[in-house]
Amino acid sequence: MQNALYVEISAIGIILLSIVLMTQRQFTAASAAQRRFNHLIYATIAMLVVDAACWLVDGERFLFARELNFALETIYYALHVLLPYLWALYVEGALSTDLPAANKRIAIATIPLILFIVVLFFNLEYGFVFTIDAENVYHRAIGVYFYAFLSYAYLIYGSIRSLIKARGAAWVDDRRRYYTMAFFAVLPSAGGFIQLFCYGVSLNWILASVSILLVYLDSQNRQISTDPLTSLNNRRELSKFLLREVGERDQPKSGALSLIMMDVDGFKQINDTYGHFYGDGVLTYVSQILKASCKNTNAFLARYGGDEFCIVLPPNQEVDAEEIIARVHSNVANWNQTHPELRPIGLSIGYAEWDQKLDISYESLLARADERMYSVKNAKKRT
Repeated sequence: MQNALYVEISAIGIILLSIVLMTQRQFTAASAAQRRFNHLIYATIAMLVVDAACWLVDGERFLFARELNFALETIYYALHVLLPYLWALYVEGALSTDLPAANKRIAIATIPLILFIVVLFFNLEYGFVFTIDAENVYHRAIGVYFYAFLSYAYLIYGSIRSLIKARGAAWVDDRRRYYTMAFFAVLPSAGGFIQLFCYGVSLNWILASVSILLVYLDSQNRQISTDPLTSLNNRRELSKFLLREVGERDQPKSGALSLIMMDVDGFKQINDTYGHFYGDGVLTYVSQILKASCKNTNAFLARYGGDEFCIVLPPNQEVDAEEIIARVHSNVANWNQTHPELRPIGLSIGYAEWDQKLDISYESLLARADERMYSVKNAKKRT
């Protein structure tokens, strides 16, 4: 009865991950990060299949049953360390900006993986990881704890890397993404501890499937709400945010809703001279500058369209629009100074504050900020 229950649980996990896999293959470009995430899904599906097979075969008596049980358990322990390793591999690819350093860390992490898989072949003779008795019943040995330790080491490494990245993230949405990645290890680790100390309980792999699903849903939500080039909020999310904020303006609050608009000076000329690939790079650099300028604030950042960007400051902020604009100009100057080999970036910036006498909708607030931005741009052209 218990074996049938675990098989059903594994089947649910396989179905969920298969749906995720098919959705990813259909709608998402095959980037390096996605390929690594897909490898993680494949490994988890394989683990669920093998885990279910182990429960079905254990203790059964048929021709070559004991040999099959040995083979399944050997594959199980190989996947036991491979799956967390693949998660650490995905984290490195998703978070690292220094590719040589990331490759070096991956190479170091691969060494114990290979050693532990090789050791499994010797286990067939010496039985220091697991044994299968004459009745075809599986028994754990002391080596199980070493495999559990390596698995947790990979998971904890991924969480620590994500937490460090979250701590240094300049933008709140980036921090949310990294915290979601850090949380990945919590569920399978909890299931693993229960399984390690409560013999006969198997929860960690279905919980690993749930963690994968959470990461996938977070990724899908970000694709719907973010601009794919800059990873800032898109225009749709900006409209939703402003509608929500403006809808609350009927209730008097201290502070003012501020909207900052900006665009890149001479962006058409940049595209015509250097090409659209270079132009995309400039937009990415600008998004990084804006994130750094709004660090430790609740500012809402968005790409409005083309080379135009918006920063929305909700009421009760410790910084006002003019201070954020000063930070942006300062960070642009620093970027130009540290990248002399690239064309200097220039931004024209204007802002407006919500005024109940002038603004009847968020569109009027946008229009006033846009008008002031173009006043700044035109003033630059006249000088």
